[in-house]
Amino acid sequence: MNGKNDGWHVKNETTYNIPLVLSENVISSGISLISLWHTLADESYKVNWPQDKRKPLIENSWVVVYTLQGCGKIILQDNTCITLNGNCVIFLKPTEIKSYHCAGLLWEQYWMEFIPTGAMDIPLSQQAIIYNGELFNQELSEVTALITSGIELNKTLAVAFITKLIYQWVCRIVQTGVKGTQLRQMEKLLSLIHTDIRKRWTVAEMAQWMQCSEQYLRRLFLKYTGKTPKEYYLDARLELALSLFRQGNYNVSQVADLLNFFDSFHFSKAFKQKFGYAPSAVKQA
Repeated sequence: MNGKNDGWHVKNETTYNIPLVLSENVISSGISLISLWHTLADESYKVNWPQDKRKPLIENSWVVVYTLQGCGKIILQDNTCITLNGNCVIFLKPTEIKSYHCAGLLWEQYWMEFIPTGAMDIPLSQQAIIYNGELFNQELSEVTALITSGIELNKTLAVAFITKLIYQWVCRIVQTGVKGTQLRQMEKLLSLIHTDIRKRWTVAEMAQWMQCSEQYLRRLFLKYTGKTPKEYYLDARLELALSLFRQGNYNVSQVADLLNFFDSFHFSKAFKQKFGYAPSAVKQA
């Protein structure tokens, strides 16, 4: 995985040992994809950009970072620090990036560098919270399968998927400016939950933070995430647990304790109910 202090860097980055970086640009309608990374980073992850970059910087290119979970920090050339928590997306100019690193237990993200092939009004350095991230995650899993299939036509299809995602993310960021107070507060709460995922969040605390009743909070969660507050919080912890196991640095008891489960038995039961297999069956990266 790139950014490791033991000599691994961006040139070796993989998705659970599956390289996603493209050997050459793939052009689809809307963008030319230069590179794609899916990174499951731990605390030792640090990349100095662009020194660790495989290809030279291209002036008219863009970087989009989609954070699935965990926390990462991106340092710009003017030393501005951007913190990315939980499900969020941001567009940056690669020439302005100085470095980036994991700022917690882990940072799982997709890092894409692309060139628009047509007119595309991209909002710079503005974050958008992705509260229905499972839809995007599923599409990105399909992109991974297409790129690693070895079939050239599938790569073009993969880039078409990514083009659609990029347009959706651009629209999501643009719409941030016209969102109502309710949705803005909801997105801030979701970001806060992911930022402090190890906190033992209760529905009462969430409702207090939103300044609404628990019943109304439940309706908001169902409307925007399709889950109850308890389901959302539990799924966020279990997704993080899965990634921690894939890193290979934690056992069941440690993860159960880190993520504030009652004990290993209750954690393992919840894990199996969500994923269909026991924590011991997880394959390490």
